[in-house]
Amino acid sequence: MISVLLTKKAGFRFSYELTDGDKKFYGGLTDEGFLVFQEGLTQKELMLRTLVFKCMNDFVPEIKTRDEWEQDLTRYGFVKEQGLYRASWDMLKFPHDCGD
Repeated sequence: MISVLLTKKAGFRFSYELTDGDKKFYGGLTDEGFLVFQEGLTQKELMLRTLVFKCMNDFVPEIKTRDEWEQDLTRYGFVKEQGLYRASWDMLKFPHDCGD
């Protein structure tokens, strides 16, 4: 069973604990404004969608991340600038492939 729960972690504006069976991983928004995840994370897309949703709902003015999510970050509203991907809460979106 997979679960994602909001948790507190030093150095993070917010963080989530993703449990996948008996394995636990963390991801979140650092105090410096970076979306990050723990190495070995098994469900990167789920964590990314969770973090994007939280950033949208918390009206985060600037979010930065690196191209390490195994996803096309531009589909989530990020813009590539100087080797990083940047967005603000109002730029973010959830990609879907339903054809509409």
